[in-house]
Amino acid sequence: MRIALLTDGIFPYVIGGMQKHSYHLAKQLARQNHTVYLFHCNESQYDIAKLEFFTEEEKKNIRSFVIPFPHKNYFPLHYIYESKQYSKAIYKALLPFISEIDFIIVKGFSAWALLENKKTDFPPIAVHFHGLEMFQYIPTLKSRISAMFLRNAVKKNLDLTDYAISYGGKITYLLAGLVPKKKIWEIPSSIESSWLKETVTPVGNKLRFAFVGRFERRKGIQELNVAIKQLLPDGNFIFDFIGDIPEEHKIASPLLHYHGKLSSEKSVQEILSKADVLVSPSFAEGMPVTIMEAMAQGLAIIATDVGAVSTLVNENNGWLISSPEPKQIAEAMRNAINSKDTMMTKKENSIKKIKENFLLETVTDKLIGLMQVNLKRS
Repeated sequence: MRIALLTDGIFPYVIGGMQKHSYHLAKQLARQNHTVYLFHCNESQYDIAKLEFFTEEEKKNIRSFVIPFPHKNYFPLHYIYESKQYSKAIYKALLPFISEIDFIIVKGFSAWALLENKKTDFPPIAVHFHGLEMFQYIPTLKSRISAMFLRNAVKKNLDLTDYAISYGGKITYLLAGLVPKKKIWEIPSSIESSWLKETVTPVGNKLRFAFVGRFERRKGIQELNVAIKQLLPDGNFIFDFIGDIPEEHKIASPLLHYHGKLSSEKSVQEILSKADVLVSPSFAEGMPVTIMEAMAQGLAIIATDVGAVSTLVNENNGWLISSPEPKQIAEAMRNAINSKDTMMTKKENSIKKIKENFLLETVTDKLIGLMQVNLKRS
C-alpha cells in the first residue's frame, strides 16, 4: 500500500509520545514494504534530511517531506493557530501526490486543512488524537480554558474524517460521544521488540521506582513529590526521574536521582532495567508509551486509571489508582514496597503482556488490515 503519514514530528527529531508512536509506525510500515509518504517537522539538532534513525532498507520505502512547524510569538491559543497553519503547509505539499496514495493516517491536527478541502476522489483518512486529554480532567484553570477551544478544534476535525482511531479503554468511551461508533477503530499503541528484556532484574534490598515524562501539570509530579516526602523517612526505596524536572521541583535526597531529559532509548533502557516499579500518576493520558517501555523492561506499574491505561495495568502487573492524590500514590508505593514476595511475578507479567498484545509488528498488522478492508469499501 501507499500510505501518507501526517504528523507533527517523529522521535527523536521531536520529543513526545505521539512523535515516538509516529516514528515506530513509519519504521514498521516501511519494513513491511509499504510506501510511506512521511510529512513531519524537525525541532532538534539532528540532520533530518539523513533520517539517520532509520535503516537503509527502511529509507528505501520512505518519501520524506519536512514541513517547518510555524512557531510564532506566544499569544493565547497560539498552538491551535500554529497547528492550523502547519496543516495548510502539509496540505499544499501533499496535494501533488494525492492521487498516488491509498490511505492517509493522521496524528493530531496535521490534516485540518486537508479535511476542510477533502474531495470525493481523495483517499480515506483516519485521524488519531491519541489521548483526547482536552476531554479528560484538567488540573489547572488556564489549561481548562485552553481545553475548551481545543475541544472545538478536535470536534471539527473528527466531524470531517472518515475514521477515528482509539487506543481503547476510556478513550473509546470519549470518542463514542464525538463520532458514530462505526467510524471508530480500536488500535492500541505499541513498541518494538528490541525493548523486551529476556530476564527480569531481581529485586534488591531497596525497591527502585522510576518516573519518565515531561514536566507538565497533568503528569502529577507535584502530587508524586508530596507522596515521596511522606515515605522518605523510612528510607526503604530509591527513585529515578527521567525528564526535564525544574530545580524547584526536585527533592534533595540521596535516595532520589534526576537524570534529565534523555533522547537516547539506550540511556532510558539502562535506567529502567535497574528499576522495579514505574510510577505514572497522571491526571490525563492516552496510552503512554513510557508505561509500555517500562513493562517491556520488566517493571511493575503504578498508574492512574485514565485514558487507555487500564488496558495495560491491572492487579497482575501493578496497581491502578483512581486519582493522582498524594495519599493514593503513597499507599500504592507502600504496597509495592511491602510486596517483595510477589513483585517478581508482577514484573514477569508485564513482559508477558507486552509480548502477547502490544508489539509493533502485531499492532501494525491490525492497522493494515483495517485500512485494506475499508479501502475496498470506499
